[in-house]
Amino acid sequence: MNCKGYLLRFIVVISVVFVMFGADQALAASREIGGYVAQAESRFVRNVWNFIKNFKTWKTIGGHQWKYDQYYYMEPFVFEGSHSAFVDSQDMAYVACHGNFWVMACHDKVADVNLRDCPAYGDLPNGGDLEFLVVESCSTITAFPDPSFDWNGWRHTATGGIFGGLHQAMGFRSLSQSDNGIPQYFANHCRGNDIVWCGWFSAVQEERGWLRSFLGMRYPGYASAIMPQKCKYDRMGSYVADPVASDLLYSVWED
Repeated sequence: MNCKGYLLRFIVVISVVFVMFGADQALAASREIGGYVAQAESRFVRNVWNFIKNFKTWKTIGGHQWKYDQYYYMEPFVFEGSHSAFVDSQDMAYVACHGNFWVMACHDKVADVNLRDCPAYGDLPNGGDLEFLVVESCSTITAFPDPSFDWNGWRHTATGGIFGGLHQAMGFRSLSQSDNGIPQYFANHCRGNDIVWCGWFSAVQEERGWLRSFLGMRYPGYASAIMPQKCKYDRMGSYVADPVASDLLYSVWED
């Protein structure tokens, strides 16, 4: 009885199984989500929780696994001096607060974080890791049509600007209403591995519904997003190498 051929085929099969298992493990890289809540209204707690609760355990999305890792009240140091231990230690951050053009309020309606003055997020050589920033607030994510819009406010320079490694930032360019279905709708799109900013826009549109859209109502607000041109197709399951501050930026918005 000649067993050499069977033995060879057995070894090859076992080798292929181990290679495939190893490849699967390599693809399923761990990614973390942080939730940050203004110390103001209880709806902000619900906004953040209704997103991050979908990632209480590891969820495989494309080539990555995602789970929420931080859930904190907002303070300026979370986004500024200690950003590398908080918002910039995560791969996605979901923020809920009061806001205005460029700014976020950690306490009530005091705008104490200005994104134009913040460090570059996602700047890996300097300890940053953030890829996706979601700010559920009024007007913080200014877009191209807005009077206060300035590309250099977003692009990192010596004075600030959060895009120096960050892939996408999204939120609203107008007054907005929260404590609704947006966080859950957005989570559904993220878990479906949609392009992240497209998932945000879809969530806002789902909350608006066809009737309000038909009537031209702005509820729950007009979505907006900023990103480097090279990152506009990024998903939670796959995204390009980190951009740099000099990369061309891209603005999308509802109107």
